[in-house]
Amino acid sequence: MRLDYLAHSCFLLHHQGYRVLFDPYDPRIGYPALRVQDPNLIVVSHDHHDHNAVGQVNGRATVVRGIARRGYGPLTVSGCIGWHDDGEGAEPISLTLLEWGDRRVAHFGDLGCDLAAEQEKAFSALDLLLMPCGGDYTLDGKKAARVVERLRPKLVVPMHYMTPFLDRGQFPNLETAESFVGACKKFASVVHERSGHADLDTFWSQAKEGEVTVLHLQHQMA
Repeated sequence: MRLDYLAHSCFLLHHQGYRVLFDPYDPRIGYPALRVQDPNLIVVSHDHHDHNAVGQVNGRATVVRGIARRGYGPLTVSGCIGWHDDGEGAEPISLTLLEWGDRRVAHFGDLGCDLAAEQEKAFSALDLLLMPCGGDYTLDGKKAARVVERLRPKLVVPMHYMTPFLDRGQFPNLETAESFVGACKKFASVVHERSGHADLDTFWSQAKEGEVTVLHLQHQMA
Protein backbone atom coordinates (compact mmCIF):
# COMPACT_ATOMS: atom_id res chain seq x y z
CA MET A 1 0.00 0.00 0.00
CA ARG A 2 1.39 3.39 -1.01
CA LEU A 3 0.59 6.86 0.34
CA ASP A 4 1.25 10.07 -1.62
CA TYR A 5 0.98 13.42 0.16
CA LEU A 6 -0.16 15.87 -2.50
CA ALA A 7 -0.50 18.91 -0.18
CA HIS A 8 -2.53 20.38 2.69
CA SER A 9 -5.00 17.60 3.66
CA CYS A 10 -4.97 15.87 0.29
CA PHE A 11 -3.57 12.35 0.03
CA LEU A 12 -3.70 9.56 -2.52
CA LEU A 13 -3.79 6.06 -1.08
CA HIS A 14 -3.43 3.19 -3.50
CA HIS A 15 -3.15 -0.57 -3.32
CA GLN A 16 -3.47 -3.29 -5.96
CA GLY A 17 -4.80 -0.92 -8.61
CA TYR A 18 -7.46 0.79 -6.47
CA ARG A 19 -6.97 4.46 -5.57
CA VAL A 20 -8.57 6.66 -2.91
CA LEU A 21 -8.13 10.46 -2.87
CA PHE A 22 -8.78 12.40 0.34
CA ASP A 23 -9.87 16.06 0.56
CA PRO A 24 -8.87 17.60 -2.80
CA TYR A 25 -8.09 21.29 -2.44
CA ASP A 26 -8.85 24.37 -4.54
CA PRO A 27 -5.57 25.81 -5.90
CA ARG A 28 -6.60 29.25 -4.67
CA ILE A 29 -5.15 28.23 -1.29
CA GLY A 30 -1.66 28.51 -2.77
CA TYR A 31 -0.71 25.05 -4.04
CA PRO A 32 -0.66 24.11 -7.73
CA ALA A 33 -3.76 22.57 -9.30
CA LEU A 34 -4.14 18.87 -8.72
CA ARG A 35 -3.09 16.55 -11.51
CA VAL A 36 -4.74 13.36 -10.33
CA GLN A 37 -6.21 11.14 -13.03
CA ASP A 38 -9.14 8.80 -12.45
CA PRO A 39 -9.08 7.84 -8.76
CA ASN A 40 -11.70 5.26 -7.90
CA LEU A 41 -12.93 7.07 -4.80
CA ILE A 42 -12.81 10.64 -3.50
CA VAL A 43 -13.45 11.10 0.24
CA VAL A 44 -14.50 14.61 1.32
CA SER A 45 -14.38 15.37 5.04
CA HIS A 46 -16.41 18.60 4.81
CA ASP A 47 -17.48 21.26 2.36
CA HIS A 48 -14.78 23.91 2.65
CA HIS A 49 -12.88 24.87 -0.48
CA ASP A 50 -9.56 23.55 0.80
CA HIS A 51 -11.11 20.08 1.24
CA ASN A 52 -13.97 19.62 -1.25
CA ALA A 53 -12.62 20.63 -4.69
CA VAL A 54 -13.75 17.49 -6.50
CA GLY A 55 -14.02 19.50 -9.71
CA GLN A 56 -10.22 19.72 -9.73
CA VAL A 57 -9.96 15.94 -10.23
CA ASN A 58 -10.18 14.36 -13.68
CA GLY A 59 -12.35 11.32 -14.22
CA ARG A 60 -15.61 9.92 -12.86
CA ALA A 61 -14.72 8.89 -9.35
CA THR A 62 -17.32 8.01 -6.76
CA VAL A 63 -17.48 10.83 -4.21
CA VAL A 64 -18.06 9.91 -0.57
CA ARG A 65 -19.37 12.39 1.99
CA GLY A 66 -20.58 11.58 5.47
CA ILE A 67 -20.02 8.59 7.74
CA ALA A 68 -22.56 6.00 6.60
CA ARG A 69 -20.93 2.57 6.50
CA ARG A 70 -20.69 1.42 2.88
CA GLY A 71 -18.51 -0.84 0.81
CA TYR A 72 -16.63 0.41 -2.23
CA GLY A 73 -14.61 -2.10 -4.23
CA PRO A 74 -12.03 -3.68 -1.90
CA LEU A 75 -12.72 -1.45 1.12
CA THR A 76 -15.34 -0.19 3.54
CA VAL A 77 -15.81 3.48 4.50
CA SER A 78 -17.37 4.55 7.79
CA GLY A 79 -16.46 6.93 10.62
CA CYS A 80 -17.75 9.39 13.22
CA ILE A 81 -18.94 12.97 13.26
CA GLY A 82 -16.28 15.40 14.51
CA TRP A 83 -16.26 19.16 14.99
CA HIS A 84 -14.30 21.95 13.37
CA ASP A 85 -13.64 23.57 16.76
CA ASP A 86 -14.76 23.21 20.36
CA GLY A 87 -17.01 26.27 20.54
CA GLU A 88 -20.78 26.53 20.32
CA GLY A 89 -22.01 26.44 16.75
CA ALA A 90 -18.99 24.50 15.52
CA GLU A 91 -19.40 22.99 12.08
CA PRO A 92 -19.54 19.20 11.74
CA ILE A 93 -16.90 17.26 9.82
CA SER A 94 -16.45 13.61 8.96
CA LEU A 95 -13.76 11.64 10.72
CA THR A 96 -13.28 8.93 8.13
CA LEU A 97 -12.31 5.31 8.69
CA LEU A 98 -11.22 3.06 5.83
CA GLU A 99 -11.07 -0.68 6.44
CA TRP A 100 -9.04 -2.12 3.60
CA GLY A 101 -8.27 -5.79 4.03
CA ASP A 102 -6.70 -6.06 7.47
CA ARG A 103 -5.67 -2.37 7.51
CA ARG A 104 -7.44 0.46 9.31
CA VAL A 105 -6.79 3.97 7.97
CA ALA A 106 -8.27 7.22 9.35
CA HIS A 107 -8.40 10.76 7.96
CA PHE A 108 -9.41 13.37 10.52
CA GLY A 109 -10.30 16.27 8.19
CA ASP A 110 -10.33 19.55 10.13
CA LEU A 111 -10.68 18.07 13.61
CA GLY A 112 -10.74 21.02 15.99
CA CYS A 113 -11.62 19.47 19.34
CA ASP A 114 -10.69 16.52 21.49
CA LEU A 115 -12.16 13.08 20.83
CA ALA A 116 -14.90 11.67 23.01
CA ALA A 117 -14.46 8.24 24.58
CA GLU A 118 -16.70 6.54 22.01
CA GLN A 119 -14.72 8.14 19.19
CA GLU A 120 -11.45 6.91 20.65
CA LYS A 121 -12.94 3.43 20.76
CA ALA A 122 -14.09 3.67 17.14
CA PHE A 123 -10.60 4.67 16.02
CA SER A 124 -8.61 2.18 18.09
CA ALA A 125 -6.01 -0.10 16.52
CA LEU A 126 -5.28 2.19 13.56
CA ASP A 127 -2.56 1.29 11.10
CA LEU A 128 -2.45 4.85 9.72
CA LEU A 129 -3.80 8.18 10.97
CA LEU A 130 -3.77 11.34 8.83
CA MET A 131 -3.85 14.06 11.48
CA PRO A 132 -4.39 17.85 11.23
CA CYS A 133 -2.06 19.79 13.49
CA GLY A 134 -1.77 23.42 12.37
CA GLY A 135 -4.08 25.03 14.91
CA ASP A 136 -6.52 27.91 14.36
CA TYR A 137 -8.95 25.91 12.17
CA THR A 138 -7.95 22.56 13.74
CA LEU A 139 -6.23 21.22 16.83
CA ASP A 140 -2.81 22.77 17.35
CA GLY A 141 0.35 20.69 17.44
CA LYS A 142 0.39 19.90 21.15
CA LYS A 143 -3.32 19.02 21.34
CA ALA A 144 -3.07 16.91 18.19
CA ALA A 145 -0.12 15.05 19.70
CA ARG A 146 -2.18 14.23 22.79
CA VAL A 147 -4.87 12.67 20.59
CA VAL A 148 -2.20 10.58 18.86
CA GLU A 149 -0.70 9.52 22.17
CA ARG A 150 -4.05 8.15 23.31
CA LEU A 151 -4.94 6.44 20.01
CA ARG A 152 -1.43 5.09 19.41
CA PRO A 153 -1.71 4.33 15.67
CA LYS A 154 1.16 2.45 14.10
CA LEU A 155 1.78 5.38 11.73
CA VAL A 156 0.66 9.00 11.87
CA VAL A 157 1.18 11.58 9.12
CA PRO A 158 0.71 15.29 9.97
CA MET A 159 -1.35 17.48 7.62
CA HIS A 160 -3.10 20.87 7.40
CA TYR A 161 -0.21 23.00 8.66
CA MET A 162 1.59 26.11 7.44
CA THR A 163 4.16 25.85 4.64
CA PRO A 164 5.82 28.58 2.57
CA PHE A 165 3.35 27.90 -0.26
CA LEU A 166 0.06 28.22 1.61
CA ASP A 167 -1.75 31.55 1.22
CA ARG A 168 -1.21 33.42 4.49
CA GLY A 169 -4.14 35.69 3.72
CA GLN A 170 -6.47 32.71 4.05
CA PHE A 171 -4.52 30.95 6.80
CA PRO A 172 -2.86 33.74 8.79
CA ASN A 173 -2.43 31.88 12.09
CA LEU A 174 -1.59 28.34 11.04
CA GLU A 175 1.42 26.72 12.72
CA THR A 176 4.05 24.66 10.98
CA ALA A 177 4.26 20.95 11.77
CA GLU A 178 7.21 21.42 14.11
CA SER A 179 5.15 21.80 17.29
CA PHE A 180 3.29 18.57 16.56
CA VAL A 181 6.40 16.62 15.62
CA GLY A 182 8.26 17.90 18.67
CA ALA A 183 5.44 16.95 21.04
CA CYS A 184 5.19 13.47 19.50
CA LYS A 185 8.88 12.79 20.13
CA LYS A 186 8.03 12.14 23.78
CA PHE A 187 6.26 8.88 22.87
CA ALA A 188 6.99 8.19 19.17
CA SER A 189 9.83 7.84 16.71
CA VAL A 190 9.98 10.34 13.84
CA VAL A 191 10.86 9.70 10.20
CA HIS A 192 11.28 12.60 7.75
CA GLU A 193 10.61 11.69 4.11
CA ARG A 194 11.29 14.28 1.39
CA SER A 195 9.98 12.24 -1.54
CA GLY A 196 6.35 12.92 -0.64
CA HIS A 197 5.35 9.27 -0.77
CA ALA A 198 5.85 6.16 1.29
CA ASP A 199 5.53 2.40 1.02
CA LEU A 200 3.38 1.81 4.07
CA ASP A 201 3.89 -1.95 4.13
CA THR A 202 7.59 -1.38 4.77
CA PHE A 203 6.83 0.64 7.90
CA TRP A 204 4.16 -1.76 9.10
CA SER A 205 6.40 -4.80 8.66
CA GLN A 206 9.08 -3.16 10.83
CA ALA A 207 6.76 -1.84 13.53
CA LYS A 208 7.02 -3.22 17.04
CA GLU A 209 3.95 -3.90 19.16
CA GLY A 210 2.61 -0.64 20.62
CA GLU A 211 5.17 1.52 18.81
CA VAL A 212 4.07 4.79 17.18
CA THR A 213 5.92 6.31 14.21
CA VAL A 214 5.39 9.86 12.98
CA LEU A 215 5.97 9.91 9.23
CA HIS A 216 6.62 13.55 8.32
CA LEU A 217 6.11 13.54 4.56
CA GLN A 218 7.21 16.43 2.36
CA HIS A 219 4.16 17.32 0.27
CA GLN A 220 4.44 16.81 -3.47
CA MET A 221 2.38 19.89 -4.43
CA ALA A 222 0.62 17.52 -6.88
